[in-house]
Amino acid sequence: MQLGFVIDHSRCIGCHACTVACKSENDVPLGAFRTWVKYTETGEFPQVKRHFAVLRCNQCTNAPCVTICPTNALSKHANGIVDVDPKLCIGCKSCMQGCPYDALYINPDSGTAQKCHFCEHRTERGLAPACAVVCPTEAIIPGDFDDPKSMVARLRAMGELEARKTEAGTQPNVWYREVDPSAIEPNETNPAGGYLWSNQIEGAQHDASRFLASVEQRASARTVYDVDQQPMWGWKVSAYLFTKAIAGGLALAGLPILAEGSARGVMAIAALALAFLLATTALLVVDLKRPERFLLILTNPNWNSWLVKGAWILIGYGTALSAWLALAWFDVWPPGIARNALAVLTGVLGMMTAGYTAFLFAQAKGRPLWMMRGMFLHLVMQALVAGAACVLLAYRVPALQAELSPGHVGLALVALGGAVIVNLMHAFTKGQRAPYGREREYSLALELLERGPYARKHRYLGLGVGMLLPLALLVLAYSLGAGHAASPWLQSTAAIAACVGLYIEKDVLVQAGQALPIS
Repeated sequence: MQLGFVIDHSRCIGCHACTVACKSENDVPLGAFRTWVKYTETGEFPQVKRHFAVLRCNQCTNAPCVTICPTNALSKHANGIVDVDPKLCIGCKSCMQGCPYDALYINPDSGTAQKCHFCEHRTERGLAPACAVVCPTEAIIPGDFDDPKSMVARLRAMGELEARKTEAGTQPNVWYREVDPSAIEPNETNPAGGYLWSNQIEGAQHDASRFLASVEQRASARTVYDVDQQPMWGWKVSAYLFTKAIAGGLALAGLPILAEGSARGVMAIAALALAFLLATTALLVVDLKRPERFLLILTNPNWNSWLVKGAWILIGYGTALSAWLALAWFDVWPPGIARNALAVLTGVLGMMTAGYTAFLFAQAKGRPLWMMRGMFLHLVMQALVAGAACVLLAYRVPALQAELSPGHVGLALVALGGAVIVNLMHAFTKGQRAPYGREREYSLALELLERGPYARKHRYLGLGVGMLLPLALLVLAYSLGAGHAASPWLQSTAAIAACVGLYIEKDVLVQAGQALPIS
């Protein structure tokens, strides 16, 4: 059984009765929507035509919100409906990033995710969803797509229906009849000309739409009425990516120190990495709308979600770092081979700590920029930059200079310079790293990053301060020689600049990834 809708836009009059009925039936809070009507216009005066699109959850067969949810709060029922269990939701908002249709919202009162559930409390009693009952033109047709005798199955069999974003691989179960492409393809229209009857709420998506409208020769259509969709991940996620990069990168850049360094040197690397790992965990918890439920990730895990896998990677890495702290504190070391093996294991856990977010981003089907191919290597190289920079800065602490050998510092310099070069290569080849099937959306998101509202920060701070400046300073320090008085300060300045640029790059990625309109 697979319940779903056919929405006949040859009948829809854009009256919003479905929206009002849904809000009334399901007590949807002000400012949130489970279903809404989007207006678009095509043509030029006096030959203008208005189009409507009823947008909502698509009850996907391959629902990305179910896959990415870490606590099994989202599930697909036997009747095909995708629903949220409010008792299990921790308010992480990952489902909202996973959905390519903007179908979920956070209830401000409960702090949990909610969405269209096909009025399941009605369907269980043999009643149609409220939106279908109230529609004055019977444009909303509910039914079972797996029943060949149902109206929806027969309409789909005629081959006249279209669905939204089938390229995302979600297998949606909301189909549209005689709908204009501008109404269901968000990248074929823009709201730059203003709305009917209401003011646009300023934000990242409207800035992005205005920019995209300005660089295209002529918009094929205009959005003249829509609901507001604000980004859900902010500075806390940017900071989490940054602190996680430092925590994981310290194991990579400090691997020689762990394998053969002194007790105080090992303690410094392990303690610093553990501190940033704890900061990462704190940022993750604080960003939740229901932080008191955080442990549900461990007690009721969805093992398909990389949030769960990432949580256990963080635990494993924290355990390894704690073991190093204990060994250094008691100055008791295992035999050489065992110590090297533990160092390698810690390095692998550090690499996974830094890079697992790439797999989480790949599950965020609503954010094509984050689905960039090669993201894992990019995150690991960014972590190596952060870790090497921290090793160089730690060497400037007088108490640690005797504990870190010149060889360790030399390796950190090589790691910093090499990782920055790899990241530069990644920056100049992003255009060739589009996720398969999502090239159009990816290219538009990349425009925002390289030429749009985020280009200045990306170009001058991310690339300039974070990559080109450190390389120039390292080359200058090398040309002056290790014995020159200015060399240590040039190296330290390069390390600080690399960290500043790295945070900017993390923040720009988070912001630009959510700026492209997807509904």
